[in-house]
Amino acid sequence: MEALDTEAKAKKTLGTVDYVESSEFAQGILPTNKDVIQNMLYLLQPKRAGQAQRSKEDAAQLLAELLQEHWLFCNLHTIAIKTIKKNILKMYEEFTKLYQTRKQRQNQSFTEKANAFNRKTSTLEGREVK
Repeated sequence: MEALDTEAKAKKTLGTVDYVESSEFAQGILPTNKDVIQNMLYLLQPKRAGQAQRSKEDAAQLLAELLQEHWLFCNLHTIAIKTIKKNILKMYEEFTKLYQTRKQRQNQSFTEKANAFNRKTSTLEGREVK
């Protein structure tokens, strides 16, 4: 994907965590669920998806292939692309549902769900592959 991107990046904030679109995974480091969501944000941006707009399914398919390739590069056993795609779509749907919650409905229960989701998405952050 693009190495140099001088345009402003899309940013979505869920609770206290910012999700900023990203076009690639860090080399030699396992990507977190947050990295996957940030890549989905990048792939679904209208400027990058083209005039016809990329569907969530197409973006998840591209990302699943990229993720599987990254796991192979990191010398990890992988799962089928179909399963990876299903997991990406499920996680992105959960993110979208939480992100699109109206301000009036953002009560204590919402805050707990958003914080739990944010904790779940950053579980592998910073771990290097040996």
